[in-house]
Amino acid sequence: MNLKISHPTKFLFGKVDLPPSKSITNRLLIIQQLCDQSFEIINRSNAKDTELLVDILASDRNVVDAEDAGTTFRFLTAFYATQEGEKILTGSARMKERPIKVLVDALRELGADISYMDQEGYPPIAIRGKQLRGGEVKIDGSISSQYISALLLIAPRLEIGLSLHLKGKIASKPYIRMSLELMKRMGISYLWKDNVITVPSQKYKPLSVIVEPDWSAASYFFQMAALASSSELTINGLNKESIQGDSIVSSLFEQFGVKVSYLKKGIKLRKEIPDNPYQQFDYNFYECPDLAQTFVPIVAQQGLPAIFSGIQSLRIKETDRVEALKNEIAKFGIDLLPFDDESFELKAQEYKPTTKPIETYNDHRMAMAFAGLALKQDELIIKDAEVVKKSFPSFWDALDKIGFKVEEV
Repeated sequence: MNLKISHPTKFLFGKVDLPPSKSITNRLLIIQQLCDQSFEIINRSNAKDTELLVDILASDRNVVDAEDAGTTFRFLTAFYATQEGEKILTGSARMKERPIKVLVDALRELGADISYMDQEGYPPIAIRGKQLRGGEVKIDGSISSQYISALLLIAPRLEIGLSLHLKGKIASKPYIRMSLELMKRMGISYLWKDNVITVPSQKYKPLSVIVEPDWSAASYFFQMAALASSSELTINGLNKESIQGDSIVSSLFEQFGVKVSYLKKGIKLRKEIPDNPYQQFDYNFYECPDLAQTFVPIVAQQGLPAIFSGIQSLRIKETDRVEALKNEIAKFGIDLLPFDDESFELKAQEYKPTTKPIETYNDHRMAMAFAGLALKQDELIIKDAEVVKKSFPSFWDALDKIGFKVEEV
């Protein structure tokens, strides 16, 4: 499905309902399976990845296809390693290119029986689950926080718990904190001192949990608020005390002129002239890599020189996101120049509207990150726009409610 996106007035007003956090929901679903008693997950995500995980956990099939859901694959790798029985865990063609070795090596150190069925270090894998003893294990923390979260979620159910030593710089640390905070809410005690996280053997407590709206999804509306000629948006459900690291987006957009007011049950965004506008945008996305795509279009549109660093994990996501961003932003006359695996530069160049369609590379964030640029031209074509189902199924409906015209072409 290809969509033509436009906004007749370029004035952005209205209310936005965000999806519940996929990241929080998926963690709670694993905890729910590890808890001796069931508990209610209120406001559960309906994202494609979450629905897939729900379906998988409810089934007893031996061959499990996690498709292109990275979090699902990694969480299930650790979960199945602790459950009696045999599973073959596979995924899409892209998933088979995404490394799993760091997690498998750590699980093997804890006693897991996991073998590769094709290329060493990559899916598909065969898992012979059993009760794992636990103990000490070292893991490279610089590659993906999902490996660390996968281990932490199973840690309380290991015979002697887990002492997790993190080597190197830790990637996406807020996502690790999210896992630990959810575990704490479910009765789990832990100690994080220096580079070691210790989780004793214990039981999860069955307590009902309300899932927060998704701050990553909110970032696209911050971007749109900045791109619009005028804007006043109410985003329901968000709050200052979020456990999501991507809530940092509220401060990052201040210098783009987006003022945030916190309401009783949400936030309000207004576009104002910033006191100290960006002259150059340099930011390290190491702890919030999912936000990098949100900022590339607006930085390019405003003609700012920029350096995006801490983006190494973008190359092993749903697509190589650095290459995808480079290809698509070039359609607007902007050069994205990779420095190395950890950073890229945007040149200060004249932004030019384009009639070329935006490719999405089977990546939900490419579709949502570029949609806002329709506010800076007559219309914009987004190809394969249904990819938003992965995290925000109602995204195009949300745009329709704040004045965008969304047409299938």
